[in-house]
Amino acid sequence: MGTITFVAPGFRRRVTLDAASAGRRTLLAIARAEGIPILFTCEAGGCGACIVHVARTAGTLPQLTDEETLLLRVLGKLDDGLESDDTGGVRFRLACQYVVGDEDIVVDFTNELGSA
Repeated sequence: MGTITFVAPGFRRRVTLDAASAGRRTLLAIARAEGIPILFTCEAGGCGACIVHVARTAGTLPQLTDEETLLLRVLGKLDDGLESDDTGGVRFRLACQYVVGDEDIVVDFTNELGSA
């Protein structure tokens, strides 16, 4: 069982997921299904519209995809020291690439293209 708390200025919503029922859905797919207003355009990891901050509160974050690694480096949003986050620190992720498991996370989004 994982919990995702979505936060933005003036917005807070918690979504609890059973990892088995969530399947292999992305953070963006879950946000869209729950009516969470995260910006997106390409849904393929190429535009950066869906950049969010993800902070782990429990569990292990999934590894960055190749698409995330490339785009986040190009945008200057990737700190190589956080690629294998074991500290629960905040890191940038692409909501369209982040496949949700059973981790507990806080997702901070601003809805300003590439400025999360």
